[in-house]
Amino acid sequence: MENNTNIVVLKFGSSVLRSEKDLPSAVHEIYRWFRQGHQVVAVVSAFGDTTDELNRRAQEVCEQPDDALVAALLATGETASSALLGLSLNRAGIAATVLDAQRAGLRTEGATLDANLVSVDAENVIAALRSHVVVLPGFVGQAQTGQTTLLGRGGSDLTALFLAKSLGGYCRLIKDVDGLYTSDPNSKTGQPACRFSQISYETAERVGGAVVQLKAIKFAKEHGVSFGVSSVGSNRSTEVGALVDRIDAEVQGDRRLRVALLGCGTVGGGVFKRLAALPHLFEVVGVGVRNVDRAIELDVPVRLITTKLDKLIERPCDVVIELLGGLEPARALVTRALQLGRDVVTANKSLLATELTRLERLAAVNAGRIRYSAAVGGVAPALETVRRVRSFGELKSITGILNGTTNFILNEHGKGRTFEEAVQLAQQLGYAESDPTVDLDGTDAAQKLILLAREAFGIELPFGSIKRKGIDETTVSHSARHIKFIAHCKKSNGRVEASVAPVEIEPTDLLASVNGVSNCLVIEDAEGKTWTASGQGAGRWPTTEAVIADLLDLRCETIAEELQLKEECVA
Repeated sequence: MENNTNIVVLKFGSSVLRSEKDLPSAVHEIYRWFRQGHQVVAVVSAFGDTTDELNRRAQEVCEQPDDALVAALLATGETASSALLGLSLNRAGIAATVLDAQRAGLRTEGATLDANLVSVDAENVIAALRSHVVVLPGFVGQAQTGQTTLLGRGGSDLTALFLAKSLGGYCRLIKDVDGLYTSDPNSKTGQPACRFSQISYETAERVGGAVVQLKAIKFAKEHGVSFGVSSVGSNRSTEVGALVDRIDAEVQGDRRLRVALLGCGTVGGGVFKRLAALPHLFEVVGVGVRNVDRAIELDVPVRLITTKLDKLIERPCDVVIELLGGLEPARALVTRALQLGRDVVTANKSLLATELTRLERLAAVNAGRIRYSAAVGGVAPALETVRRVRSFGELKSITGILNGTTNFILNEHGKGRTFEEAVQLAQQLGYAESDPTVDLDGTDAAQKLILLAREAFGIELPFGSIKRKGIDETTVSHSARHIKFIAHCKKSNGRVEASVAPVEIEPTDLLASVNGVSNCLVIEDAEGKTWTASGQGAGRWPTTEAVIADLLDLRCETIAEELQLKEECVA
């Protein structure tokens, strides 16, 4: 198969997935690649010591167990971890398909407990990748007879490399260290371990056995498959291949970003939980709130809570996360943070729709950065996709469902609920505010359209120039099951037309199948070719995922800049 640089195979072993608590971290890593436009296959091992524990139980039940029965038992460990990762992606609003060995066509030959992969149904996997992240167990295969087989020690690494070769993609093995080292980087001997930026197969066989199984390295060498070894959230990796060994000149420890969080409501609480679960990547210096009791209910330590938001951003920190919403005090706080040279991550579309140009200029003057992916489309990588497609050439139009709340309401209304019942249900589920006016009258979608038009066409689209028609019980009928609240912006002959309105579309239209709180953006270039970006656009965890993705990007950029500065100083 020809090389497909768009497909990436990420392998998460038991050193990374130690328990269910580590699943959100795997989701963060998957989403990093997904929002860059990659089709992601996630290969997983069973949690922690699950395989060893299941094997011990088999031996307790039967001293000489049948290999086929052992294989069936041990396979349940990876069946569980695969399904739970799929559910974790689902919670974050990312469409996922879990394929077992049979559906993926992972055929093996050889011993039942130490089999070798011989084929995969590449067409079926690629078909699933067109609309979903694909999750696969990495230790399990199927013999030609249909019997469950295991791939032996190192099988999950091997499966990931086999899939990358078969699908024509790139493989990265996600470990608990960010690459291969000359010696154990966690050793207490005092002798610094040096990390390889790239390494030959031969050297990898010699030094990498504790991290990458030799069975996998030998397969890669035999078939000329290059791959990377890294960790969750890292911008550094060791590339393994037919390469000359190269060691990083700089020995670098972990770099944590110091974060000040403004707002601890639905989304802010979710963001705090994820920051607290990633202490090796982020240090929370404080949480600014209006409601102290609510923050305590969300398990924020009292020592971190403050109601003096202006004082919080004056503390030494690298990033200020603004999740307050509304124009004030968000505008004053973000302005001050950027004046102090802080990076800013925000989901505040109402602020950005009117202030983004000024804020970006302020950031540039003070060597700061502002990121706002969560403000447009939730977990749907709308801005990233528009930015990537525009790099190929001029765009003609952007059209899509940009408000997950109204899409949910219209979907429920189409099922037979009254409009009022659909709105109330959205409020009960946390998709709609107690006052849903900005959703229903198109304000929210129009603000997002302003940000997208800026990225797509390089224009400042005035809010007043967007034709808006909201939705209510008088504009939507029960019989129109395919009414969607559509945002549209088109540039033609130097003129830009923009609108947000309920539109009755054909059942065959791509947007007709966008249900629930999902968002979907269709981007058309000057040649008529289209791209899509989709994902859940409302809710705590989809928005949290977008915020964390921006933070991880900022951390990687910060580390890269610091290393470059050190190199320049040495030179």
